[in-house]
This record gives sequence, structure tokens and C-alpha cells, in this order.
Amino acid sequence: MAAIRLNRTAWIAFALLNALLLALIFFLLQIRAERTELAQLNDFGAAVYPEPLPLEEISLTDQAGQPFGLDRMRGAWSLVFFGFSNCPDMCPLTLSELGDFYRARTESGQPPLNVLFVSVDPADTPEIIGEYLLGFHPDFIGLSGTTGNVNAFAGQLFVNTGAAESSVHGGHAPPAGSPEGFISHSIHMGLINPSGELVGLLRPPHRADDIARALETIFRRA
Repeated sequence: MAAIRLNRTAWIAFALLNALLLALIFFLLQIRAERTELAQLNDFGAAVYPEPLPLEEISLTDQAGQPFGLDRMRGAWSLVFFGFSNCPDMCPLTLSELGDFYRARTESGQPPLNVLFVSVDPADTPEIIGEYLLGFHPDFIGLSGTTGNVNAFAGQLFVNTGAAESSVHGGHAPPAGSPEGFISHSIHMGLINPSGELVGLLRPPHRADDIARALETIFRRA
């Protein structure tokens, strides 16, 4: 009888040890998969936060002259890029890649996604922004606002804006109607989830294929 109890105890101990080993292996595999995904995202120029960052309310105006707040972003993912209509280089290049990405995504029947272009130039009116974005995709949403409101939103996405003394990007040639000279701004993009939280950032150079692959990976993790 004592031998039977001993065998049963040994079997239970073995089963518990086996379960712990399996749990450890599963945990290590998860860590490995996580590291692999993060490495892939880095290759695609993207970085995600361990937890989404909540955003404070914003007060901007779209190209139709309508108020635009966080409520307009809820329910769909949003890519946000800051620039201005008279930008000579990185802004049109980035918007062109975004246009290619967006067209491919739409044609493949994937869920809706907002592409937001926020102007850092006070001379950019809603009408100017609307006309400018038609050259890239008619579905893009153009936003403008007071310098304070634009900078408040930019700060939440870790975008620096302001005057620059040279034309090295992010400083640009002076836009018409902007007496302060060169405009400087960060050229990474922010990714906001359907709950209105900042999930991660996409760094330049922006390429349509890399944007698509990065978002596919991020959406799979969400």
C-alpha cells in the first residue's frame, strides 16, 4: 500500500513538473514570437508601445470646414502625418507613398482606415489643403487649426514643429504667406487605434509596401 502511495505521489509530481515545463516552453515560444514580430516591425520602420497611449481631445478643422475631434477617428484605425502644402520634398513623397498604400488597401477590400494630413503652416487654409490632397487621394482627410491646437496634437504624437534656420529636412523652403521663414517638423507618422489611442510610430523613409506590412503585423497583434 505504501508503495502504491509512493508511485501515485511520484506520478503526480512528474505530471506537475511536466506541466510546468510545457508552460515554460510555451512562455519562451511566446517571447521568441514577440521578439520576431518586433524585429519585423523594426525592419518595416515601425515601433509599437507596450500599451496604447491615451490621447487628449483635439480641436481642428477638416478640409470641408467641419470641426474635427477624436470622435471622428473612433471606430477605425488612423495614420497621421504632419506637413504643409508648400513642402518641396518629404511631404509630397510621403503622401505619394501613402496614396499607393491606400489604393492597394482599398482595392483588396480591407477594412477602412483614415489617413490624416495635419498642416503645420498657418497659411494653409482648409481649401488649400483640400486641393492639395486631391493630388494624392480624395479620401485623405486634411486638417488645420490654430498654431496652439496643431502643436497640442503634434506633441501627443511626439512631432516637433516650428521655425528652422536651414533647408535641411525637416526644415523647408519658406512657403508663400509664411513670413517666419523655414518650417520644421518631424516626418514620422503616428498610428492611432479605433479607440483613439496612440499605438505606435512609423519612421521615415516611408514606403507603401513597408507601411502595409507594418500595419498588417500591428493589426494582427491588436
